[in-house]
Amino acid sequence: MAEAIFHPPKRRPKVYESYIAPFPVPTSQEEAGLTELRVYRAEIINQHVIVRDPEEIEALYGRGYFGKGILSRSRPEYRISNKWSDANFMRMPVISSAKYQLHLDWARGVLQGQGLDEDSIEKTLKKYTDPVELECAGSTSRNEQTECCAAADRGQAEGSTHHSDGDLEPSDSELQSGSPERKKPRRQGDLQYDPLADIYPEEPAVLDKEALSTVKCHKHDDLIMHCGCRLKDSVVDDMLSNATAPPTPPFTPGHEYVLVQEDEENPCDSSEKTPRLVCRINPFRIIEYLQLTLEEAFFLTYALGCLSIYYNEEPLSIVKLWQAFSVIQPSFKTIYMAYHHFRSKGWVPKVGMKYGTDLLLYRKGPPFYHASYSVVVEMVDDTFQGKPLRPFSWRSLAALNRITVNVSKELMFCYVVRPSDMTEEEMSSPECMNRIKVQELIVSRWISSRERTEQEEM
Repeated sequence: MAEAIFHPPKRRPKVYESYIAPFPVPTSQEEAGLTELRVYRAEIINQHVIVRDPEEIEALYGRGYFGKGILSRSRPEYRISNKWSDANFMRMPVISSAKYQLHLDWARGVLQGQGLDEDSIEKTLKKYTDPVELECAGSTSRNEQTECCAAADRGQAEGSTHHSDGDLEPSDSELQSGSPERKKPRRQGDLQYDPLADIYPEEPAVLDKEALSTVKCHKHDDLIMHCGCRLKDSVVDDMLSNATAPPTPPFTPGHEYVLVQEDEENPCDSSEKTPRLVCRINPFRIIEYLQLTLEEAFFLTYALGCLSIYYNEEPLSIVKLWQAFSVIQPSFKTIYMAYHHFRSKGWVPKVGMKYGTDLLLYRKGPPFYHASYSVVVEMVDDTFQGKPLRPFSWRSLAALNRITVNVSKELMFCYVVRPSDMTEEEMSSPECMNRIKVQELIVSRWISSRERTEQEEM
């Protein structure tokens, strides 16, 4: 048997992110002492493992590249629109009227599925179709005026709802103008409204009233809050440093607001239409979740201990997960043992379905390198005999190898060697992996002309 030649992974020409960590858990003693182990939450929905919390989605994918977005190719980065605009000092997505109508039809279909009559459906959807007109500050012409809704009056959290739904953080270009994170303009410090702007250009600091009630004025024999004198800067700094931040109120998700691009007829010329932006509530909200494969979910639960999986609001034990996943996917045990093996060696395994294999092996993660190997997993006994998961003929094997080579990868067979005396009762628990061995075999196409040339050179 010829010795396999290791080919270095093929780096991607452009990388748009930095590598954080291989796992979403502390990997060293120093990190373990500084950070607390966090247990994430996932749910089994329709035989799929789903993570809902936006912070947990970012942590699981950003540290180890576990799972994929249900609406994205890999990283969960779905947005209702790639075009954004400023409206009343808020950053909102811009969608076309056709797309808004499509979301409206989806919402109508959901209400019809609930058995509501047409009158109730129209009343429910009326608040989505009627915009709240509000001229944006700084508009000088009708085209620049944008109809916006008062988000604060409707329970909207400060800032854009887009970021509260769990989407990724805004880019630097979004933060520069019109972003919710940008400070709102105030009259304090504006020469047009504040005659003392040159002396006090900044907003006054908010002090604790209870602490302020105990401070006495150094000029008058009275409390500072009664005499109205200005505190010294040193006193203010001490009060601010000793003050405790008020508790953050719990976030309650509200509506998602969008700017709908509509065409308005010109009163002078009916053939000419002027585009305008109208702020409306998105009637059908699409939220992206993180979907984990069964192997990824079990690795996070069993190997790392940082994931708790629930079914019908009840957490499942490791043994129950092992048995349930084996029922959902009959080849789960075999593929997971290979997945566990490659993850432990530093690879990032992903589903290899689009190349006709079980796994794809990435170095560091898909954003940095192309996949190096396409892996076919089989379980055999000590004599390398067993029922194959996918029986190959010479023709199908040659075709799979040619496909793998054409996409700049190598075909690997991963044999999970099971002892001949291992019973099915032992296989019903993940502890059976203590007796499992793994054998790797790289398949390459034999080219007679290349071998003849090498022999002549020798």
